[in-house]
Amino acid sequence: MLLAGPARAGPLAFPVPAVGSPRGPRSPDGLAFDFTISSTPAGSPGRRRLTLGTGTERLELDYPILAPEVSGAPGALVEAAPRAWVVHAPLAAEDRARLAQARPELIVLANARALFGEGEPFVEALREIRESAGARPLLWAPRVALPHRLALLGYLGVDLVDTTEALWRGQEGLFLDATLGVAPVAEAPRSCRCPACREGSASVGPEHALYAMLEERERVRAVVRAGRLRELVEARLTAEPLLAELLRYADRHLRTLLEERLPVVSTVARGYVLHESHRRPEVGRFRARLLERYRPPSAKRCLLVVPCSKTKPYRSSRSHRRFQRALEGIPNLEQVHTVSVTSPLGAVPRELEDTFPARHYDIPVTGEWDESEREAVRSALGHLLSLGRYEHAVVHLDPIEYGFLADLFESTPGVTWTAPDHRTTSGPALAGLRAAVEGAVGGGPSTPGGPLAVVREELAQVAAVQFGVAAAQLLFAPPVRLAGRPWFQRVTDGSGTDLATWREPRGLFQLTVAGGRRMLPAHPLEVRLDSNVRVAGDLFAPGVEAADPAIRVGDAVLLIQQGELFGVGEAMLPGRLMTELGRGIAVHVRHRSHPEAPDRAPTPT
Repeated sequence: MLLAGPARAGPLAFPVPAVGSPRGPRSPDGLAFDFTISSTPAGSPGRRRLTLGTGTERLELDYPILAPEVSGAPGALVEAAPRAWVVHAPLAAEDRARLAQARPELIVLANARALFGEGEPFVEALREIRESAGARPLLWAPRVALPHRLALLGYLGVDLVDTTEALWRGQEGLFLDATLGVAPVAEAPRSCRCPACREGSASVGPEHALYAMLEERERVRAVVRAGRLRELVEARLTAEPLLAELLRYADRHLRTLLEERLPVVSTVARGYVLHESHRRPEVGRFRARLLERYRPPSAKRCLLVVPCSKTKPYRSSRSHRRFQRALEGIPNLEQVHTVSVTSPLGAVPRELEDTFPARHYDIPVTGEWDESEREAVRSALGHLLSLGRYEHAVVHLDPIEYGFLADLFESTPGVTWTAPDHRTTSGPALAGLRAAVEGAVGGGPSTPGGPLAVVREELAQVAAVQFGVAAAQLLFAPPVRLAGRPWFQRVTDGSGTDLATWREPRGLFQLTVAGGRRMLPAHPLEVRLDSNVRVAGDLFAPGVEAADPAIRVGDAVLLIQQGELFGVGEAMLPGRLMTELGRGIAVHVRHRSHPEAPDRAPTPT
């Protein structure tokens, strides 16, 4: 959930995620804190006064001490400075409404430390704050941060942390390690190169704690920029059991907020190693869109179920190339629907192999499937079997390892299991595969419209997963033609005007204005521009009047101004954040509406 980059709270400006400290502007070795924290005498008993500083700028927070600082109703909401509010969660409905109306720049979760120790109430408080106040205000969770916690806190949407807890643990003689957590200094693996550790300082605990906090802050910032924060969160789970507990609650209660910050495209391969990896937002999104939007192409008469492969996309792997060679020369081969079963995605039809995350994941393979993995496969295949027009099914899987699918195919007509053992690429297995597929489609009628008609159907299903069924039907409504190469497809209206382009590494469509105009009646992924905005280049957030909350980073979007199609582009922010943040690039504008000059995509070399 964390948004990295420059941020403001009142007069203060600093990058987030940010670490503040009461110990001065710099740590040992010259690393700089983002802000300082000082406590000054309050004007009256029962109040707290804190000063946050960056250079010459100061922000004074003055508010009543909300005691006891524990969870449980009733909560409290007080203004500590202009556009800075202190929250004691949980909040009543009227306080949530006040918080939304206040449009704060800074929110302090006053009872964060108590909530954090309880687990689920902390996650619920973060959800409550973000749903009420949105993404724009910076959120400070005081007195909870330790180096091994920074990644998770950032992932949950905490922008500001402080070194109070880290210094306290250091004063107690504890050594803080971002990987291993907290241990007595005498028992800790002292591989740190901070000045206190190098010099054997008597204050190694607190001085090292400051250094460790800033070192992990830099690591968190780097993985946020790389789009890999979730991986770092999972890598830190073994440092403290509470982190795994909080992540489970986050995957349950913050699912929508976490998913909306996740792009729909990627160029980076990701490891899905832990059981927690199976709950990542992109996995849930892929499974949901398959069930809600995808329909097997009607020309597919034979379902061919094969195992996945380490190489992505699967069709490039050695095993899948051997499957393809075994089927060469069979008539009507375009009527075979190849679907790979895999964890954690469940099942991946061939036409979706290039979409994220199907093209960008790696998992440990042991041949053992837990119940959640089995259910994902069964659910996906059950969906395909119930909606596909299959007359035959060829299951080229190890019958022992995949025995949990046997009852799924009991009522499927013409089902054949073609791998007698776990060796799906053995000579007998490949011979059985060819015989079964040839028997299923080889002697049947040819495909109306030929193989190219099937390719159009497959691309239409990619569009359905991307834009929704109604918009995809409009985009691919006749007349429509294809041009290009297997790795680069141009969808045209038959007269030479491009509607959309598809490239293999991206896996999703980019639109032209003509394509956007075709889909406009279905209103997919629209961004409404302010009527007074003149867009010379890209569209920035202040010019956005409204945006479809279903928009994700990387989505192809339609730009609407005064009810007319202004252009098309690629989303650089989620739809909800285009209006909540009020700054930053919202859409990279690719094409503008020029009726006299039809869009044409560049021909790849």
